[in-house]
Amino acid sequence: MSATSAPATNAYTVRDLAREVERQKALHGMDGAKLLMGLREPIGRILASDLTSVGVKREGNHIDESRYLYYDGDISITFDHMPEGKDIPPHDHGIWEALGVYSGRLHHTVYDRMDDGTKDGYAELTVIDDRMLEPGEIAIVAPPAEIHGFTAQTDDTWTVTVVGGPYKLDRAYYKPDENAYFMANPKRQKVV
Repeated sequence: MSATSAPATNAYTVRDLAREVERQKALHGMDGAKLLMGLREPIGRILASDLTSVGVKREGNHIDESRYLYYDGDISITFDHMPEGKDIPPHDHGIWEALGVYSGRLHHTVYDRMDDGTKDGYAELTVIDDRMLEPGEIAIVAPPAEIHGFTAQTDDTWTVTVVGGPYKLDRAYYKPDENAYFMANPKRQKVV
């Protein structure tokens, strides 16, 4: 094999991203702004790679087509298809989550909870980030502002989702217009 036809050895891999996620977690813990700053470039590199034929099928919480790119019991990196027009209501995770758009367009809204959380079923939310994410753009939600909702604007919307720990089993699903929420386990109950 000639030097010009040798396979590239400097390609950025999902394993490289997982190592960087681990490093950023050790440096910044749950600090969403610092995690985003540290992960923007590595996630961007993965978003620029060809992910169309990689991954292992997984059960998605709100979607039908999702694949693990990486999972070690703590960190997960998934490749997810978001069907056009499917509204994923505002919800929380109990952990930070970074979401990068691989293709398509995603309307993404992040909320902060303003009430003290002492009244069951009641929640006052305020919007702190509301934007259209395009390919290559990344958003992160992290406690205490870990509530988000989103809607794909095109049928070709795929995302790469990086999660820095296990999701909590029972999550709050919010109805901002009603100042209300309900608890649900998305693995056991259909919430959307």
